Amino acid sequence: MRHGDVVRSAGPAAPRSRVLSSWLPSALVALVVVMALTGAVVGSSLRPADRVWFEVYDHGESSVVYERPVELGEVFRLEHTHSVTRRPVVEVFAVDAEPQIVLEELRFDEFGPNLPAGPESYGDRRTTFLHEDGAYRVLHHSYPIGTVAIRVGSEAVDHMLIFSDDERVRLLDLVRRGEHVEFAVQER
Repeated sequence: MRHGDVVRSAGPAAPRSRVLSSWLPSALVALVVVMALTGAVVGSSLRPADRVWFEVYDHGESSVVYERPVELGEVFRLEHTHSVTRRPVVEVFAVDAEPQIVLEELRFDEFGPNLPAGPESYGDRRTTFLHEDGAYRVLHHSYPIGTVAIRVGSEAVDHMLIFSDDERVRLLDLVRRGEHVEFAVQER
């Protein structure tokens, strides 16, 4: 007998169903693993990055104090109470395909410092100023701003980030009042 020759036993042959059942599960597992790896390789070559992450950067500590994955097109809000009018203000942002943060709209119900009193122009773009149901909406039409820099207000202002999955992040839980923070999205 030479190396590699098939040796057959003198006993009865194993039933065909038992032969299939012995190697079929292993073959299926191997096939699933190959498909998953191939899909991962093909999928990653088609995407610009593995994931896009939203970050809150604390300039005082020079560090990221909050992060989460986000989807392209995802919308999030920054809600707070205006420090002078003591009325709610809502800023609506989105993550575009660049990816970067774009300003979608601003909502408020009483005029105050740093709030627009009508449409505004930014370069070749112009906002749409609406008065609806006793409140004001300023549509920014996906105006690209890249990042959002703010100074975190007091407990009375209470800056709150609200994401599309209803996760709420209170900025005062991340940093001290008066701290400069910046929102950005990063590819990783």
